[in-house]
Amino acid sequence: MINKRKKFTLLIIMVLVIVSPQIISKIRFVMTSSEKIVYLMGEIETNHSSDIIYGKLEDGIVQYWEGILYFYDTTGAQKWHLNLGVVNPMLKTNAKDIYVVDNSKNQLIRIDKGGNIVYRYTMEGSLSKLAIEEDNYLLLQYPTKNNMTELVVLDNEGRKHSSILLGEGQVMNIAISKPHDLIAINTVTTKNSLESHLLTYDLKGQLIASNHLEEEFILNFSYDAKGNLVVIKEKEIIGINRDNKVIWDIFLEKIKVFKESPLQHMIVYSGEESRNRLIYRREGEGIRIVQYNGKVAGKTKVDEDLLGIDSYGEEILLYSLRTIYLVDKKANILVEYKYSSDIEEVFIFPKGHVVVATRGKLSFLRILEA
Repeated sequence: MINKRKKFTLLIIMVLVIVSPQIISKIRFVMTSSEKIVYLMGEIETNHSSDIIYGKLEDGIVQYWEGILYFYDTTGAQKWHLNLGVVNPMLKTNAKDIYVVDNSKNQLIRIDKGGNIVYRYTMEGSLSKLAIEEDNYLLLQYPTKNNMTELVVLDNEGRKHSSILLGEGQVMNIAISKPHDLIAINTVTTKNSLESHLLTYDLKGQLIASNHLEEEFILNFSYDAKGNLVVIKEKEIIGINRDNKVIWDIFLEKIKVFKESPLQHMIVYSGEESRNRLIYRREGEGIRIVQYNGKVAGKTKVDEDLLGIDSYGEEILLYSLRTIYLVDKKANILVEYKYSSDIEEVFIFPKGHVVVATRGKLSFLRILEA
């Protein structure tokens, strides 16, 4: 099988030499358990500033740089740009829309993937947090004033739908889901001791349940296909149904990096921090694909500390400072690709398209079968 693949790969090279010799310089080979070709489709030079912000849409990425919002498709072609002039914006994206918060002007801007401004919403003040979801309902959190924290729900047209007023605790994390009519909020109080609470509301702002979590912080929230809330804590992931009952849980080493694949599973990188990099890592450290029933679909380990995870459907990508790993839904490593520059962010798209952001450059790759 390997010899056939090598012959096929050589045939591809011969064809490319005949058709366009300059293309060869853009092909890189990766030898793994199965042979893959990593093809460099294009590169965009940027400055070396750390102020560049990236966001992922379903068919490309947005880049906010020096007041201008750019959109590139997965081949590296710039499709549009929009001059917003916002200083230090808060930027959030879902599959088809971009949200830009301008706290200096108390303004929230929704932009569709074609570069058109859908609406501008005038906020009551600067925002502390913003949660978005695929149906474009938003949850806005304003700073605490007089020991009161206000959260506002906006509908998909940018109109105020409801509000929640919290009189106790510091808000740590928020999430919203229109299909499941659910808002999740994690608060922390520090009266006599540190206490963490999970509060759930419907989209009308009516309290559904309150859970005491002792001293455990919530890192994030997700939802499964049935509308059950998935809660990611520091060393545990739990599923909670609409009746506020824990229907499954799984304990892990300290969670370092995670990524939710909506309605399917969660990719988790966990392990205790090592004070000495020469010491062999503990057995519990590694990557796990956790299904939304508490079962582990697969697990693996890598030799480096991971910086991030991205996914698109069943395609999963892990990355460290200098290595990109492509894995399947059972955590089998399909590609281990060494990179020549320090990686900042990586995004994966359908059909093997990958976008890599480094300091000073944006690269558009494609991983193909040999």
